[in-house]
Amino acid sequence: MLTRRDFLGGTLGGIAAGATAAGANAWGAGRLAWPKPIGLELYTVRQLMAQNPAETLKQVAAVGYQEVEIAPYPNPGAIKQDLRSAGLTAPSGYFNVPKTLDPDWKKAVDVARLYGLRYLVVGDNPKLDADAWRRRADFFNQCGRLSLQAGIQFCYHAHFHELATVDHTTGYDILLERCDPKLLKMEMDIFWVTYAGKDPLTYWRRYPGRFPLLHIKDLTKGVAVNPYQSPSPGSPNPFAPVGQGRIDWRRIFAHVHEAGAKHIFVEQDQCNGSPLDAIRISFNYLKNLRLS
Repeated sequence: MLTRRDFLGGTLGGIAAGATAAGANAWGAGRLAWPKPIGLELYTVRQLMAQNPAETLKQVAAVGYQEVEIAPYPNPGAIKQDLRSAGLTAPSGYFNVPKTLDPDWKKAVDVARLYGLRYLVVGDNPKLDADAWRRRADFFNQCGRLSLQAGIQFCYHAHFHELATVDHTTGYDILLERCDPKLLKMEMDIFWVTYAGKDPLTYWRRYPGRFPLLHIKDLTKGVAVNPYQSPSPGSPNPFAPVGQGRIDWRRIFAHVHEAGAKHIFVEQDQCNGSPLDAIRISFNYLKNLRLS
């Protein structure tokens, strides 16, 4: 299976109806759950993108998606043209976690500027002790300052190890508490927070406005939660199309304004059938989801 790290490594190698009404009452009872454009994380269709990016982006747009989260492909000019041709925009990109400020992070910021990204996201799911998380937070403050100077918001995407208990707290909480809110914001993955046994709303209320980006994917019913271990190989696929799993999406979207969410991206790491079929199911569910 092609992992996200393989995907990123390979690429580095080489409106929605009601949008004008989105205001203070946009998340009221009976309203569309998400009246803004629905986005797609292109990791979901990574194999198709590797074969024919232009055609894949057209197929994504044909489903109804208007935004995508991209990776640092080797030819930004060509991908930007493919996005324009498909009528898609890319507000954010998902990159590898940098090891150094220079050259790693400076290179990432330069690539993000070539794409015209507003958000630069990293994530890796490490097992660290509390002191290591504090050092990472200090480093991320430096990364955030550099990206902000380029007009780009730095964000972190957690998986599940970040939410495991370390020294009576979690790596996720250390990042949120130790990093300057202006320098680091979060892209919360609703699946992984749920899989780790946590409640997204708890974080939104504890750190309001810190979550401008959300990954929207569902957790298959019956899959056990575990912040210390990934889903077992050979077990049922834990990733389900949105609306076909165990997550209460009405509850999530009824409070999504507390997160400060600006963009959402459907993502499904593994699909039982065609990824295009899976993203169509998720899109149709979200475009019709209302809060009552």
